[in-house]
Amino acid sequence: MIRKVSIDNLSLIKNKSFNEYAQIYTNIEAVTLKNIESFGLSLQPRQPYNKKNLKLKQLEEKGAVIRNNKKSIMTTRISSACEACQTGTGSYTTYTSLKCHRHCYFCFNPNQDDYEFYKDQQKDIEKELLQLLESGVKLKHLALTGGEPLLFKDEMISFFELANQKTPETYTRLYTTGDLLDEETLQRLQKTKLNEIRFSIKMEDSIHKINHIFRKIELAQKYIPNILVEMPVIPGTLNEMKELLLKLDQLGVFGINLLEFCFPLGNAKAFKERGFQLKNPPYEMFYNYWYAGGLAVAESEEACLELVEFALQENLQLGVHYCSLENKYTGQIYQQNLDRILDETYSYSNLDYFFKTVKVFGKDRKKAAAILGKNLIPFYENSNHDFLQFPIEAIHYLKNKNIELAISSNVVEFEEGESQIREIALDWTTPDLFEIEDVFLKEEGGEK
Repeated sequence: MIRKVSIDNLSLIKNKSFNEYAQIYTNIEAVTLKNIESFGLSLQPRQPYNKKNLKLKQLEEKGAVIRNNKKSIMTTRISSACEACQTGTGSYTTYTSLKCHRHCYFCFNPNQDDYEFYKDQQKDIEKELLQLLESGVKLKHLALTGGEPLLFKDEMISFFELANQKTPETYTRLYTTGDLLDEETLQRLQKTKLNEIRFSIKMEDSIHKINHIFRKIELAQKYIPNILVEMPVIPGTLNEMKELLLKLDQLGVFGINLLEFCFPLGNAKAFKERGFQLKNPPYEMFYNYWYAGGLAVAESEEACLELVEFALQENLQLGVHYCSLENKYTGQIYQQNLDRILDETYSYSNLDYFFKTVKVFGKDRKKAAAILGKNLIPFYENSNHDFLQFPIEAIHYLKNKNIELAISSNVVEFEEGESQIREIALDWTTPDLFEIEDVFLKEEGGEK
């Protein structure tokens, strides 16, 4: 068992030097929370980090599959593109333009790099694809998003034709609202051997408009192998979402991706008018993530989990997949830490993709040094912060010793071509409470 070190449990740490060191991170957390609220939306009352664990256990007992260190939950099936998203390996998503005919209050496209330019201009996506392939990248999954790709139908078709010609083994998918889809376009997409279309349905739309998208979905199923819906689950729409799942199951679609609803750090007035607050804590690990989606809105995750449970209870055949905001971060960490070689006190976690190490502080340093030295375990000491650092795998040597441990999570960053290791979070444990499964996923054969 490990416990996340945070503002609300700092008093758990009795070791004076450990407590002082931990305050570096709780101070960062406090500043971050203050900065978050400056965007205009308040945080919900503080929730425990392990709040959803009981619910996940119940879902697993009912048949749900818990994926990616509890960040992704699914029922019957999941798109292979979603599986690939976990690490980002062999996956690439691009857009022709960020222009869109819709004006969703929760759109995060304005957070994208060069948004002001590309909402009016187009990228040369064919040249982009060719350069990617010429660089030696083996594409397993390729997607076109927007904006709305169907505003540029000829460019869209040409892009997927090129993909089919140059990398026919690549799984291709298209994101669209579906508004502008027609049979002729679907026939042209079918000839490119497009594998998947993901439709977006807005629960705030009129029944007439939603039924219009249903008809587009039915039409698309005649031409494209895998049809999905992907949409955020907005708090307060649970009953409507249940009806939607039943309808999609009747239509026989492949599945639905339930996204954690996010505040894009702008348009706060629209969120406040609807009574929304931000999820608190906003991150499992406080870090500068690249994903532009914003911050999770409170109560969206709870609704998503209720919908997974509903799908299981109703024995729905479509795949229902909950994709949390945290699920979108793991590919970044995986790619940053992939194939990096650090000193022997660090171990790569195949559970959350961070590099892990252990620290003991203050009066416990001497005790730990004697035991580790006797067993030829590598370690080093830091006098500035009064700690000794050693490998995770050696914790068992300290069993039955009254020692507090800091499990350190780290990521490799690059600046001006140089790499450096950055510690971003601490967990608290003791040698007797710690289990190796806390940080390593067991592989076949029972070894990590």
